[in-house]
This record gives sequence, C-alpha cells and structure tokens, in this order.
Amino acid sequence: MQLQTTLNIAPAKTKISLQNPILLLGSCFSDEVGNLLESHKFNTYINPFGTIFNPISCFELLEICLLDKQLATETFVKDKELYFNYLLHSDFFAYQLADLQQDIENCKLTVKNFFNSQEQKVLIFTFGTAYIYELQEPENAKILVANCHKQPAKLFEKRLITVTEILSKFTTLYQLLPPNIEIILTVSPVRHLKDTLPLNAVSKAILRLVCHELSQKFENISYFPSYELMNDELRDYRFYATDMLHPTPQAVEYIYEKFCQTYMSSQTLDFQHKWKKILQQLSHHSFHHETEAHQQFLQNLLHNLQAITEVDVSQEIVEVMEKIAK
Repeated sequence: MQLQTTLNIAPAKTKISLQNPILLLGSCFSDEVGNLLESHKFNTYINPFGTIFNPISCFELLEICLLDKQLATETFVKDKELYFNYLLHSDFFAYQLADLQQDIENCKLTVKNFFNSQEQKVLIFTFGTAYIYELQEPENAKILVANCHKQPAKLFEKRLITVTEILSKFTTLYQLLPPNIEIILTVSPVRHLKDTLPLNAVSKAILRLVCHELSQKFENISYFPSYELMNDELRDYRFYATDMLHPTPQAVEYIYEKFCQTYMSSQTLDFQHKWKKILQQLSHHSFHHETEAHQQFLQNLLHNLQAITEVDVSQEIVEVMEKIAK
C-alpha cells in the first residue's frame, strides 16, 4: 500500500561542490536552507538584503549591486528615531542616515564580491509571494517596496504582479549576470494566510508558472520543487510549526536532503554524510567534562576533525582543543 505521494526529482546536470559560492535570495525559507548549507561548510551568502518576499524586489536589488546604483532618496524613511529603506528588510536600520547608507554600501560590496569570484557560482531564488506593495508618494512614483516598515497602509497600494512583469524584470537582470553562474529557482512552501488561502494559491501559481517559463527558456536555470515536496510528500500538519504555516525543522531538513541528492555530486554527498556525524559530535554536551570517557571522546573528535581536508575546520579544532583537559 502506498502511503505517500513521492516526487521523482531528476538529478541536476550541473553539480554543486564545496568550492562553489552560493548566494541565496528571497523568503525566510532561503534562510532555513542557507543556514543548513552554511552549517555543512558551503560558501554561502544568505539573504544579504534581509528577507525579501517578492521576486521583482530581489531582481532590482541585484541590478542595483551589479550596476552600482545609489538607492533613491525617497526610498529612505525615518520612523521615530530610526532610519530604514523601503527596498530592504527591517534588519537594515540605523540611528543616523549616513550609517544606514554605509551599511547598504557594505552589503552591495558583499554581493559584488560574490559575482566577481572566478569559481562557478550558484544563485538560488526562493520566491515567497506575487503580492507587492507600491509606495504612492511621491505622486505617481509607484515605487515597489520590499518592506513597508510598519508605515501607514494608506501610503501603499497592494496588488498582484503578473507573470509578464516578473519575466520582463528577470530578463533585464539576466543580461547583467556573469556567464559562469547556475541559477536555481524554487517557490517557498510557506503559506501567506493574510492574503487568504484562495489568493495565496493564486500568488503561488503565478510564481510557479514564472519558474517553469524561466527553466524552460534558459539552460543554466533549473527548478527545485520545495513547494511540491511540502504540499505532497509532507502532506500532514505534523510537518508544520504551531502557526500551521511554516515547515518544522524536520520538514526543512527533509527538503534540504532532497536538494542535496538533486544538486550535489557523490563526492560532495560523501562529505555531507561525514560532516553530519561530526556536527552531531560537536553539539554533544557532557555534564562530566573531565571524565576519562569524555576526554577520550574529545580526542577522537579532534582526530576526526584533523583528518578533514575538504574544508577549513580550524575554528572547530580550536574549540575542541579548548575543551580537552590540560
């Protein structure tokens, strides 16, 4: 008896190695997957602009970095004592406008360094919603904002962006991207209940169609079915957090493992399995640090770390050596 709908995901043609820089942009699901990649020793840049839910804002921010554009004056907003920018997440704030502008410049430099690296690069977009908010002031400007920063709703107009709009904006960005880049698209499995479930389905359908169109048009673009894995293979509320909207850590781990099987070479997967065991050992806490048994455990862990040649583990080695009794 079949108790689960199983997705058969074809292995990707281009594989990700530990040496490939990976830039993840988009919804909070980008943070979830990015943190797992980072903990498994991949060279990651995780949502450098903060969480960005709609695809057009992601594209525009990359365009700003690649063309070294300055953010328009009207995109900066002061709320009480703090400065924010409508194009960025609220993680970006400062008490002085100059400090916020400098933080943004530092972020732009980080992204430019990613694109300037000589290695084969991986760019992962996680699209969260097709709903956008447009700033109505200054008059007729209609600036698409990535974050409203809790400003009065009357300042914005909310609407659905179309497949055509998203494809057009991506085509402009694509012309600026370096040739040695692999692009992975996915749709966030997190539902946006504030849009209502019926309209959330419309939003996700737009995003899914965009992913299909782009993966069909460009050879270096592929689609990974995070959304389908959550809604089909993991079709059970035990895989959702208490808000019934976000996936649990177990569900994220499951989707991450599917991602690894799809995009990583056998050599990289072998390292992943080896490093996962070491991560479990590193997270082990003993109440009896100076016992002979625990000291032997630490010595074995140190030996395993010193045998790692694929990535830099100097920090982990130092941490373990500090725990070994003198």
